[in-house]
Amino acid sequence: MFRSFTLLVCLTLVTFQALAQEVINNQSIITLVRAKVARDLILDKIKASASRFNMSTNGLIELKQAAVPDQIVDAMMLASSPLPTLRNQDIIDLYAGGVSRDIITKKIQYSETSFNLSTDDIIALKTAKVPDQLVKVMMVPKRAQQQSMNPNLIAGALPPHPETLPVPARIRFGEPGIYYEEYKTPKPQYVQFEPTTTNQTKTGSVGESVANQYTGGITGTTSRVGLANKSANMVIEDNRPVFYLVFSGVNRKDMNNVAESVFDGVASPNDFVLIRAKVSGRGREVVIGRESAYTSESGFSAGAVPFRFKKISNTLYKVYFEQDVAAGEYAFLYNKGSEFTSSLKIYDFSLRNNTK
Repeated sequence: MFRSFTLLVCLTLVTFQALAQEVINNQSIITLVRAKVARDLILDKIKASASRFNMSTNGLIELKQAAVPDQIVDAMMLASSPLPTLRNQDIIDLYAGGVSRDIITKKIQYSETSFNLSTDDIIALKTAKVPDQLVKVMMVPKRAQQQSMNPNLIAGALPPHPETLPVPARIRFGEPGIYYEEYKTPKPQYVQFEPTTTNQTKTGSVGESVANQYTGGITGTTSRVGLANKSANMVIEDNRPVFYLVFSGVNRKDMNNVAESVFDGVASPNDFVLIRAKVSGRGREVVIGRESAYTSESGFSAGAVPFRFKKISNTLYKVYFEQDVAAGEYAFLYNKGSEFTSSLKIYDFSLRNNTK
């Protein structure tokens, strides 16, 4: 009996040791995918196992043909170091093989590169139908790495926002609001912001609260408002954007009574602040006030971005910048402290460009 038990224990240990020593490869992943094993389980398997993946051009094309999801391919590339050096022909073959632009971009990001981008080479890439966006990443391969740290950074230069565009008539905009001047279309288009109303205000972090209590309220706490998602629905690609603020022309309310109908009460862009939101795993947040034992400030924001404006008429203002604005998450906030007791109306947008 004891001998049988000992044999069973030995066999179990051998089995566990064999499992622990398993080295997974491309075929292992393809087999798991074809067996319809859950994606999260495959990702955990990649993280927990020794691996010897083939992340060459042919290896990636084989994974694509086997319908391995991009998220799993990305994890396989991250688990493989170093990756083979990339050259022009690799990009041509990867794209012709149906590998997604996202995976090709990440492949450039994770690899050493030796691209040739002379005039003839760019024409050859164009002839092979490699998308311009990928060629731009090839021109500045480290830009892909920057993009991984800041998703708002994009590869390639953006055309400058023209300073000579004619000022549109007030009637062009219609209802009051904030409009972005889209300049990359044949004729300028004016895209209206959809406001986000929120009253999800948070006061102080755990660290702030402890420090504030320890110092008798001297250090103070900050009030923050949270925004859902890590990025706004409104996406702008511009290094130096131009906005138009359109106000109501009649029945303006007293400034102290403005709440929901913001544009029926404000008088100029001076009543707004442009803020850069902080992005975290839980979404975005902006600071709207600070309070300590000696001071109480509201109607301001950490991360405020200065802007200039020009009055076109009593109800129309042009807002512009004298320097490039860094890529990131932003919002126009009605900057009146007395209104922070009611819901906040925020005009948020994602600014994507080449400026960090």
